[in-house]
Amino acid sequence: MSDRTQLMDSTIRALYEVISFPEGGDPDFQRMNQVFAPSARITRVTPEGVDSFDLPTFQEMVMESLDLGVYTGFHEQEIARRAEVFGALAHVLSAYETRRSPNAVGYLARGVNSIQLLWDGTSWRVLSLLWDEE
Repeated sequence: MSDRTQLMDSTIRALYEVISFPEGGDPDFQRMNQVFAPSARITRVTPEGVDSFDLPTFQEMVMESLDLGVYTGFHEQEIARRAEVFGALAHVLSAYETRRSPNAVGYLARGVNSIQLLWDGTSWRVLSLLWDEE
């Protein structure tokens, strides 16, 4: 496995780590700023429509949800992946399961993250995250 492939694995793992948090905790917003490129776009597809955010707006939306008690704990983990790399860009389709905690017996939802990564010369950064759930 090449160094860049290992770094891509680390970036995808970090993406899931920064959005997951234990009961009573928060996502790791500081580390999230390192995982995402400064111009990153985050887009979710819901039954009500499509919402698109820059990173600060996404973080504000997450904090509002936490303040309202929508989430008290959240864990998302990758269950399958397909990646294509060409030069300084990569496209990753990452299937996931969402649970209330890492040890929860059942999952809340499954979906796919479509992730575009950009190689900045030393690391992969998330340029775009788009997801939809079953």
